[in-house]
Amino acid sequence: MRLADPLGLHRTAIGLVRGTEPTMRELLMKLPVDRTYLVGGLDDRLPGRAELVGSGVRVVMVADAGHNIMFDNPAAFVREVAGPAAV
Repeated sequence: MRLADPLGLHRTAIGLVRGTEPTMRELLMKLPVDRTYLVGGLDDRLPGRAELVGSGVRVVMVADAGHNIMFDNPAAFVREVAGPAAV
């Protein structure tokens, strides 16, 4: 966040609070492609996890990471985003 433009950060926050219709979760659950949802392992509570998994979304807990997974554990983030084909 320290590198973000304050105006851009504010606009993003307003958009996140406003939300979308349908919600981003609903859109994710309906996509006809493989999907992965990364959850930081420092607090792996994820409301609606069963619903996501039930719709075919792969939920992955990333150890030693909080909300900012790509900064907290960059190697695990890259590994999960690249997927099994890259291994």
